[in-house]
Amino acid sequence: MPSPCISLDAATAVSYIGKTALMELRWDDEPESMWQLMHIVGVVLPMEGVCDHSCFMAVYYGTSDPYPERVFFHEIRTLRAMQHRDRHGFGNVLGCIAHPNSAGSRAALPARRNSSTVPSNGSTGAAHP
Repeated sequence: MPSPCISLDAATAVSYIGKTALMELRWDDEPESMWQLMHIVGVVLPMEGVCDHSCFMAVYYGTSDPYPERVFFHEIRTLRAMQHRDRHGFGNVLGCIAHPNSAGSRAALPARRNSSTVPSNGSTGAAHP
């Protein structure tokens, strides 16, 4: 059973302008939903006789296409604005992400185990700062 779409009022929708958001999109004719990371650059509100449905004007993350796409509110199942972005990750919207360049303990595993100098548990007994 598909999850219901989100419900946005005008003030909430406008508050997303200028933010990068992770969206789960679902269409009636598609069996699976799709996740997209997009920059929200505008909001279109319904106007009688002109536009029946509200939508975001959004640009796909990482694209060079300068023209925004319409993302209709009734297609959005999940919407999460990014809290922050840095050069190491997508921000805390995705939760804690382990980065391969983190300092950590800097302890290296030995290349060979079960030798006369390295026991089977991998410890050399030496401290690694």
